[in-house]
Amino acid sequence: MQNNTLSSLILSFSLLLLPFLASAEAAHSLKVAFANDFYIGASLKSDFVVADNNPQTQLISSQFINSQFNSITSANMLKWGPFNPKPHTFNFNDADKFVDFGEVNNHYVVGHVLFWHNQTPKWVFQKNKSQSLNNKHVSYEQLNREQLLQRMQERVSQLSQRYGDKIDAWDVVNETILSNGQWRKSKWTEIIGDDFAEQAFIIADKYLPKNIELLYNDFGMTAPGRRDAVVDMVKKMQAKGIRVDGIGMQAHWALNSPSIAEIEKSIIAFANLGVDVHITELDIDVLPREKRQFGANTKLRLAMTKQNNPYVNGLPENIEQQLAQRYKEIFELFLKHNNKIKRVTFWGVTDQDSWLNNWPIKGRTSYPLLFNRAGKAKPAYEEVIRLSKSLSDK
Repeated sequence: MQNNTLSSLILSFSLLLLPFLASAEAAHSLKVAFANDFYIGASLKSDFVVADNNPQTQLISSQFINSQFNSITSANMLKWGPFNPKPHTFNFNDADKFVDFGEVNNHYVVGHVLFWHNQTPKWVFQKNKSQSLNNKHVSYEQLNREQLLQRMQERVSQLSQRYGDKIDAWDVVNETILSNGQWRKSKWTEIIGDDFAEQAFIIADKYLPKNIELLYNDFGMTAPGRRDAVVDMVKKMQAKGIRVDGIGMQAHWALNSPSIAEIEKSIIAFANLGVDVHITELDIDVLPREKRQFGANTKLRLAMTKQNNPYVNGLPENIEQQLAQRYKEIFELFLKHNNKIKRVTFWGVTDQDSWLNNWPIKGRTSYPLLFNRAGKAKPAYEEVIRLSKSLSDK
């Protein structure tokens, strides 16, 4: 009887503690820490939302991701190539589950990307010119401007009909301006011309629900040439009545570059356009970099050496602390400009699924995010959480 009474008392006490334990757990969460500042997000690969692919990853997605983030971005599932690799061939399954995952869990959902020079199939720019009876010999000719614009409209119209406002924002155009401010040479600009980006936003605004945010997204946005060109591009669109709601600053940065001052200049320059600033694709590369590695040239490939993959057995303590300090300084800046920044999204969830493990050197061991390969919080995570708490206590 005495044991039963004691057990009952322990159970009652535990039940009383539950709200406090839940509160403590929630406080140790990125999305809670920055709830009054900006959305905190992560890009998701298909494994995170498709249970059939990897049940363990699905468990992480529903418990771990939802506890830390309130925004998700599709890594590859909605890009033209993975989504629609051939004419009349669509991979709906992964994209549908990504969008459903965001809706069910009340995430701010970002579709990435409508129009990009990479991961767009060749057929998008072509039409059949002639075809033999046995289909073994097919020749193609390039679409003209009007035909390509029509194909763009078909893509956006289909995505709008399928997902509607379940997607909260779209990266309409990705990486069409070079660091020197010139237009990137691509099939888009070759066929459509220098008004490619304008036409893309006009089409997006025409076919997508009006409450969806339309974003321009690019890497190296601290480069003065690119920054000034993006500002000029958006100003010209605004003067023509073309809707642009936000600028996505891809944040593929390193331990020492770009400087905090350079990042701040770009945040202010884009915010002065009267649009939201979205920090997208955030990761901090701690591995040695050559000059040509800065940015996000996905076609760059380098050979593996001990010099450029030095931490295969773990990150040294001094580098771990440098990473933590770097994230602290970056988030101090974000909090300083929290009235300008709508969202901060990491490019990946843990170090294990970061793209930097395979770029520009396939198979290297990278450590760019706040959670290690086992999903455990790193010192950088603790520093960011501590920063938020210290500011809220003031």
